[in-house]
Amino acid sequence: MPRLSRRTFAIDPELSEKIDDLSGGHPLEANLLANKALRRYVDWGRFVDNFKLVTIDPRLLKVFWSHLTDAEARELGKKNGNSTVVEFILYYFRKFDLDSVLKTFRVIGAEYSNFFVYSEFGDDSNRTIILRHGMGWNASAYYGASLKALCDRLGMELEIEESDDQVICKMRGLEKKVVAQGRSARP
Repeated sequence: MPRLSRRTFAIDPELSEKIDDLSGGHPLEANLLANKALRRYVDWGRFVDNFKLVTIDPRLLKVFWSHLTDAEARELGKKNGNSTVVEFILYYFRKFDLDSVLKTFRVIGAEYSNFFVYSEFGDDSNRTIILRHGMGWNASAYYGASLKALCDRLGMELEIEESDDQVICKMRGLEKKVVAQGRSARP
């Protein structure tokens, strides 16, 4: 078990009561709950305002995708992959490379936004990424185009298979390279 750092916080009494209710009054459960909330804020919440990110009900997102054409969804994904996502990655990771691109999809797209389920397998030179979303062809077109635009910026080729409920991206012959890096990379 990793070594823990001890900190003392003062919190509002009503928040303390809610934590006790959620954790059943057990200190270890309260600690896990506090760690999860702090991690979510540090990893995700503090960027929400800067990048105008929102949490959306997946059912509403599915309706959104159904109102776009395949070409519109693909164009939106390409534009997003060429601008906003790159800006976010550079701001968040202080570098733009394959690992930061994939971590953005895994952490922001899957873990915090719940847009899709992220799966990855392979080794350092060959990787397969699967984004399971169940939101239709246009969502696949968007995610596929966004990932392709990001990989194009990295000078990488990838094979994309799209279906009604998922995107499969196969990357072969990978080599580690950083395309852009900020002034102080995070540890």
